[in-house]
Amino acid sequence: MPGQIMLTFRQYIESVHLALHVSSERAAMAYAAGSAITVSVALLVELVIIYHGLPRGRQRVGRAFNPPQRPLVSVIVPTYGDGNRLLRAVSSLLSQDYPKELYEVVIAGEADDPLLPNALRSLGLRAEDGFAGLVSGVRVRVSLGTSHGGKPAALNRALNIASGDVIGVLDSDDVAPADAISRAVAALLSGYSAAQLQREVEVPEWARRGLLRAYVRGQSAEMKLYNKVLAPALMGFAGTSMIIGSGYFVWRWALDEVGGWSPYAPTEDIDLTVRLMASGLRIAFLPGPPVVEEPLTSIRAVIRQKERWVRGALLATYTALRGIRRTWPLILILIMPAWGYLMTPWLALLALAALSPQLAEWTLEWSAVWLIPATAYYFLALRRGGKALRPLPAIVALYMLAGVLALPKLAVRRYEWRGSRT
Repeated sequence: MPGQIMLTFRQYIESVHLALHVSSERAAMAYAAGSAITVSVALLVELVIIYHGLPRGRQRVGRAFNPPQRPLVSVIVPTYGDGNRLLRAVSSLLSQDYPKELYEVVIAGEADDPLLPNALRSLGLRAEDGFAGLVSGVRVRVSLGTSHGGKPAALNRALNIASGDVIGVLDSDDVAPADAISRAVAALLSGYSAAQLQREVEVPEWARRGLLRAYVRGQSAEMKLYNKVLAPALMGFAGTSMIIGSGYFVWRWALDEVGGWSPYAPTEDIDLTVRLMASGLRIAFLPGPPVVEEPLTSIRAVIRQKERWVRGALLATYTALRGIRRTWPLILILIMPAWGYLMTPWLALLALAALSPQLAEWTLEWSAVWLIPATAYYFLALRRGGKALRPLPAIVALYMLAGVLALPKLAVRRYEWRGSRT
């Protein structure tokens, strides 16, 4: 009798295991098909926007109001551990062609930054919260915090001591062109609520060749895709663009209207873009002399950055959907592709080929659904942006890996803001 019970129990366990295996296989097949369709739709939508947006090239302005004709501008420079990079960024701001008495620089750092005191000392400033002084005829203020809340917290803290009608942001590893402020102010005076300057990633000589360094060139290609394809297409298709982290300027009243920078946004730029759009406010894209930034030189840093970007785009989905009547361009061209990066587990299903040849065959068949529009997208980007966009597949591969890493973080540390270089 006990032997019969054990035999029956073993048969039951085997049947459950078989049922679970079949159920898991079917679920994986459904996921492969669903993710392929999602990615394909996102790519096709972007192709439509690019195709219809670029030829038209029309630009619509924002709401009408009576701005000051010579607004005071405050440029915030968030920094941590940048030292000499910070000095380059500030130096580029001190040599603007905008009247020196009409703009100021606010350095937003952390009190425990070991490189900040020496950098400030070389500018004739002290590492004291609220300290202010004239540097090359421009007023420079110091904002120090201890919260380690990331870039959004530093920006909001600096905003409290900034006196400008217009608020600009320049990362401490970026260099602004001499006409950055004047071009941004001209766009804002024309009726836009915010303005984003063109940005470029400067590829060092050592990274300009070689397959193993494609991830460095890929960062430059990604920025050129925005400059040459996505931003002009958005301006032509919807009359607005998006903010991309640095080199942007916003009317202070617009920033106050949407509540400043969210401390719960891993990508404060995407979040701010969504809230500006949802409020009916327009963002200008300004081609011309670019804001230049250094690339990240390690794959680990690039993946960390892309993970935060994917996570931030996913978290912005709810806010964007609430204002979908106005935010639909951003949903179509940015947030849907971010969800598409979650197809990486689908690609990993190929590793199960030895366990389930049927699943591997199914996965390969569905790959054509997204591979065809992806190829069309890539060649259209090359046609519009030139050969500098060739390394895009390298950065897309890292985005897909970042999508996998973003999933557990959404569950345990969804609001974490960690700098790419720290």
